[in-house]
Amino acid sequence: MPEVSNTTIKHLKLGDLLEMTGQSPQHSGLHVFSKTPKKKEHGGHHIDYPFRVDAFFIIIVTDSSLHIKLNLTDYHLQKNDVLVVGPNTVRQFIDAGEGCCLTGIMFTPDFLMQAGISKKYYGAFDFFAASGSPFMRMEEAEADELLELISILHKKNHEGSAIGGEYQEEVVKHHFLAFMFELASLYRKSHAQEKIRLTRKEELMKRFLKLLPEHARQQRGLQFYADHLYVTPKYLSQTVKELSGKTAGAFIDELVMVEAKVLLGDLSLSVAQVADQLFFSDQFFFSKFFKNHAGITPTGYRKTF
Repeated sequence: MPEVSNTTIKHLKLGDLLEMTGQSPQHSGLHVFSKTPKKKEHGGHHIDYPFRVDAFFIIIVTDSSLHIKLNLTDYHLQKNDVLVVGPNTVRQFIDAGEGCCLTGIMFTPDFLMQAGISKKYYGAFDFFAASGSPFMRMEEAEADELLELISILHKKNHEGSAIGGEYQEEVVKHHFLAFMFELASLYRKSHAQEKIRLTRKEELMKRFLKLLPEHARQQRGLQFYADHLYVTPKYLSQTVKELSGKTAGAFIDELVMVEAKVLLGDLSLSVAQVADQLFFSDQFFFSKFFKNHAGITPTGYRKTF
């Protein structure tokens, strides 16, 4: 497999990621794992560059610590911490503490839909919302409950890929759903101070924030998001400002800047190529946009590395 730059955002499929990390595929669209991350210099398959993958990650640190970045935001996880990562999130594994061990599952959006979650339960999975917190700290007993469910799911998923059998698909999905609802219950308990029922304005903002990672690269205009949410740009802007203190445009620009900084970290790309990947009309307008938000030109930003 060809070498990749340490800072290029790679778009991977779940199968590609498993191959690159030395893991064998299990069920189609679902993979359960328990492993100790190892750096390349120690003979491991550590991926140290930013990437997206067409799958959700739910990671539990079972020993030591893990440092990971999501959309350039740092998360320092300790034992019994859980992290939920969506498919559109730029993720980068920075470092793992001595003896770090991770357990979790990876699954594609298609598998999630095929698992048969009724629409009336969609609201239970707040941790999938872009506006929700992807991080949760558990008590030892709570972590043990989740790990037990993962262990059973791993066994059934591995059996399903090895021997098949009547109703095997249903058995795997049953245990997957058991895990998901247990996680949802623990998440609600952990975030009990947050409102469970959203007002119409809160729901609008939640949907807006969920659209952003999917479209911010190509769509920086407020009209696009307003059209998709069936409201006027003025109403969307007022609602987001009222609930967050920031304008909708500021949220869009922040995400574009996340993408820009990561792409600029790849020194094999010219500034013009970065501008092109972010769908700016030319390098001049990209440089002007970047300086307005970062206070420094793209070239100047690269000199800070």
